[in-house]
Amino acid sequence: MNSIAKYLRWLVAIGAAVLLVVLVVNANTRKNFLSGSNFTTGALIAAIALGVVLTYRGSGVVNFANSAIAMYVAYVYAILRNKGDLFLPPLPNPLAPIEGIVHKLDKKSTFRLPHWPTTISFGPNMQFWPALLIALAFAVLFGLILHFLIFRPLRNAPPLAKVVASIGLFIYLQAVALRRFGIQPVTVKPVPFLTSKKPYKLPLNITMNHDEFWITILVIVFALTLWLIYSKTRFGLATRASSENEKGAVLLGFSPELLAGANWVISTLITGLLGVFACTVTKSVNPGTLPSLIVPALAAALVGSFTSFGWTTFAAFLLGMQPGVVAYVARTASWYPHSQKNAFPGGDKLIPFVVIVLVLFLRGKSLPTRGAISSGRLPFSPTPPKWALRFGGPGLAIAGAICGLFLFTPSFRFALSSTLIGIIICMSIVVLTGFVGQISLAQMAFAGISAFLISHLTSEHNVPFPIPILIGALVATVVGVAVALPALRVRGVNLAIVTLGFAVAVDAAIFANDSVNGGLNQAPVKTPNALVEARSVNLKILGIHAGDGKIPNPMTGIFLLLLVVILAYVVSNMRRSATGRRMLATRSNERAAAAAGVNVQGTKILAFAVSAFIAGVGGAAIAYRAGGVSNDKFTYITSLTFLAFAYLGGISSVSGAIAGGFLVGGGLIFTFLQDIVGISSEFTLILGGLGLIITAIRNPEGISGAFRDAGLLLTGRRAGEPQVAAKTPVKVGH
Repeated sequence: MNSIAKYLRWLVAIGAAVLLVVLVVNANTRKNFLSGSNFTTGALIAAIALGVVLTYRGSGVVNFANSAIAMYVAYVYAILRNKGDLFLPPLPNPLAPIEGIVHKLDKKSTFRLPHWPTTISFGPNMQFWPALLIALAFAVLFGLILHFLIFRPLRNAPPLAKVVASIGLFIYLQAVALRRFGIQPVTVKPVPFLTSKKPYKLPLNITMNHDEFWITILVIVFALTLWLIYSKTRFGLATRASSENEKGAVLLGFSPELLAGANWVISTLITGLLGVFACTVTKSVNPGTLPSLIVPALAAALVGSFTSFGWTTFAAFLLGMQPGVVAYVARTASWYPHSQKNAFPGGDKLIPFVVIVLVLFLRGKSLPTRGAISSGRLPFSPTPPKWALRFGGPGLAIAGAICGLFLFTPSFRFALSSTLIGIIICMSIVVLTGFVGQISLAQMAFAGISAFLISHLTSEHNVPFPIPILIGALVATVVGVAVALPALRVRGVNLAIVTLGFAVAVDAAIFANDSVNGGLNQAPVKTPNALVEARSVNLKILGIHAGDGKIPNPMTGIFLLLLVVILAYVVSNMRRSATGRRMLATRSNERAAAAAGVNVQGTKILAFAVSAFIAGVGGAAIAYRAGGVSNDKFTYITSLTFLAFAYLGGISSVSGAIAGGFLVGGGLIFTFLQDIVGISSEFTLILGGLGLIITAIRNPEGISGAFRDAGLLLTGRRAGEPQVAAKTPVKVGH
């Protein structure tokens, strides 16, 4: 494995050298490649990637939230400079439900209860050095909090729990920024001693401002310093020993927990510092730009095998500098793909994804194995009981139909449809992640492919309902199988990186294309008269009026309910079948499953196919409910959010998918909290992120698992043990 990695690195180096020669020889490409802004982007990607390497070497966590940490520290610094305030995260007020209920009963009431403080003021117009020192002190404290409160309890947890915890942190930090500052950029004041000087004139006709030059130098110095520390000092050698064999490190007198905490602090400090300087170069910070850099940062860390600071930094600079060249080629090259006379967008997002796939495909297993003292278990996946299939499922379906047709107000009818769509997407995650252990962060990409295809089938080719649903789901299945190919060689965190890169690439290169998304008017979808959301319906069923003549159409909910019932029974019976037992065997131990006669590769591909098909049906449901498709519903952030709610509900069972659907934004739970209790919908993602972190630490089985355990406790029975592979496929599972 080490020899393969060595040859791969040399192959990357030779390819990069050839690329550099080509770029430098051509004056135009050189100008668009070797620019100060590109160096700054590369430096920031390198900082995020170095932080990822540090947290992995120290604690075994691939921190998907590292780019969000850079954004958060940059916000801390910017607000200190602008207002002299240290802003505090907007936690949900536990007294808000009481206040909301009082105001609901008496709308004229002035009743108020104490709220959380929102800022700590240090006085107006704070200068550079005090603001920087406070921001860095915050970064150190933040690193300690992340280690002790989140990732230390997950030290012996399986990779899935660590991934979802870091994704929960990503969602939470971005949601905090959106809640506090909105989507508009916040101005970042320049560094005072780097503003008045003339730009540097460097060889090859490179021009760089002083702040661009020094942030580039700073990253290179950090990379060299980290290399020296981790290869020459006792602390670095102890960290390496702990990452390779925790048992051996403990026997030698090293504390893996202390080493992990120190590495978390170094990671957040470096990431935060360079996030601050990068934002001073761009003169602003916003909730979207910095977090999206996690994909190229992960690609760079993969090139460095999550161990090499030099290779990681080298790859990060190349990935950060390529967007300028891609944009120039898109403008000038006739061979570059075009659509409606416009160059395809998102070419710069495709390159990190291609790098990720190539590295994982050529290397096979990129993340080095960690010798943990013990390994945790994956969430328990119960066999659906017969009473649930015979009575529980039909009962819930009938209750949903009655509520949607006769009881719910328009806002709750819309919430019901959102919940039903959420159940479908969560079920797609249950099949892939809950049953087989393959971590996918691209479910909404599959859903979006189906939805946009349905738009073109109905509006341009007049394909009648419901045929487009089947076509869209089948195309999503084909794409899912294509994405599954890397899963034949990798799993777990590696696959999460692949699917995240795929989601970002599809979001930028396909869904952002005006010829696909319909531009400002969105992509239209011709829906049957009975399902059009904008059509008010007042029906009479068995002498009882259904609907109130207001939008949304109650029949839309019935259509979605029918889809949920069909898919729920398909997934439940799959779990009960020999196929489901083979999936659980593969999840538990691939080698043991293969020895027992399970076709591991075929099982993975089947799981991806079924999961993508269900996600495609979910995309169709979104398209038909709205009567149109817009790209903002299928972003990679939405994929992360659905994973959060699926894990919260219970990622290994259909009942968990149902619970997750109730939790999605705009669903029944949050509509109840907003309309009845008075908690703002802006807290949806904040609560989702916090809930995901807490669930990963305290209750991996999620809400449905907690209810199941409570039921078993009441009946005097014991909860099932985790699945293990059996000797034959038909006996695997429960």
